[in-house]
Amino acid sequence: MPEPAAAANDAASKRSTSPMPPVRNSSGGASGRGGGGGGGGITEEVDVVFLESLDKKYECPVCGQVLRYPVQFEECGHRCCSSCLPDLLRVAPRCPIDQQTIDKDKVYADKAFQKETDSLGVKCSFFERGCNWTGVLSELMSHIEGCDRMLTTCPMRCGVEFQKRFLEKHRLEDCPKRDIQCQFCEIGLVAEQEAGHLETCPKFLVPCPNKCKKKEVAREMMQEHLENECMRQDLCCPFSTYGCDFSGRKKQLKEHIAEKQLNHMEILCSAVKQGDKNQEKQQKQILEMEKKLVGVERRVGGLENLFGPQLVWRIDNYQEKLAEAKAGKKATIFSPPFLTNRHGYKLALSACLYGDGKFRGQYMSLFACICKGENDALLAWPFAYKLTFQLIDQCEDVSARKNIVYTVTPNPCKENRPFLGRPLGERNASFGAARFAELDAIGKLDYIKDDTMYVKVTVDLENLLPLKNRDYTGTGTGNRDRDYI
Repeated sequence: MPEPAAAANDAASKRSTSPMPPVRNSSGGASGRGGGGGGGGITEEVDVVFLESLDKKYECPVCGQVLRYPVQFEECGHRCCSSCLPDLLRVAPRCPIDQQTIDKDKVYADKAFQKETDSLGVKCSFFERGCNWTGVLSELMSHIEGCDRMLTTCPMRCGVEFQKRFLEKHRLEDCPKRDIQCQFCEIGLVAEQEAGHLETCPKFLVPCPNKCKKKEVAREMMQEHLENECMRQDLCCPFSTYGCDFSGRKKQLKEHIAEKQLNHMEILCSAVKQGDKNQEKQQKQILEMEKKLVGVERRVGGLENLFGPQLVWRIDNYQEKLAEAKAGKKATIFSPPFLTNRHGYKLALSACLYGDGKFRGQYMSLFACICKGENDALLAWPFAYKLTFQLIDQCEDVSARKNIVYTVTPNPCKENRPFLGRPLGERNASFGAARFAELDAIGKLDYIKDDTMYVKVTVDLENLLPLKNRDYTGTGTGNRDRDYI
């Protein structure tokens, strides 16, 4: 029972997913379109070659190709491809052969004629390349997908196109993207890099530039060959660094050394005298540099005394604050905030004079915290600079002072971001030394004098990162000002 046009249109939609190659008959003339249902694995457009000349009744009057999924017009009995039907009905609903008006409700899928078309005899589309396969049209596409005469592209993406049967040979012998091994140094590389590699390969054999008996030498051994083996190489006299300008081949060099022993001794003596003069001159220069270095050290010391540490915290009324800490009324006191340097990090210290946590009553605890600063957006985070805390001995004899020193090196790991990261609130959680100084030791020397304690903190800025250079617009020399954080 013929199917109506709706089914024909459905067949057309199925056909559109299957590429159909151009068709030619056995005499080579293009006459239609054919092929099986599946197109997977087909890498080039192919002609369908019929064993006999294609009868006109198998040609679509719309596209001129072989009928595929044909539909039949009830009025006149002619046919066209199901995929050509929508265009035919859209432009002029007339049969292209006899101009009979077509009623779209009287167009039917002709499956019997499709079977007849699929049974037409065909050759392999690549018969000119030597494939002897013959069969029916419905089997052609499945054959072509596996035909070793079809062109394919190198799977290693070198861009070369060849017949499938040559794939293995190309992959092993010809592909510029194949993996190979240098025959000289045995290093693995890609074939297309071989020429460049051989330009520098240390094991590659190169000809002796002097054309001696040993015609080829490994590149890495060439210098040794020229210096020790090649009989045609001109060599400099071993005393050339002292002034002898002779050069010649090995035999001549030996004769020269034997004949000019006295001259060489004179050259050496002159060189030694000149070396003594140079040494004396260098010694004077070293003394001058040492004097300058002493001056520089003095100036650096002056600058350190001028700018001093980042903070010296004076804690007044020590006994009263210690008593409050013991009683738990005010366990922690805070220093004024300070900057590590100009435009730098803003920090503050906190002290538990009677200790913190499990060290309460045994140690004085000292901590630092990072505060929100005006320049935080310009700084590198997390904070990673070493802090040194010092409890200053106030002994009048400065040389006899014994400060208590404690160094804290921050670990900028992910877990420590609440301590060292950019502050989200007014300040971060504190970090530092829970066991800064033993309470018994604090009372023995002059750490407390006139009921006052001094705590000093320095920040090691040796690895300080510079702020981004700032360019000033307008007229001028164009110099840049650099700040450090």
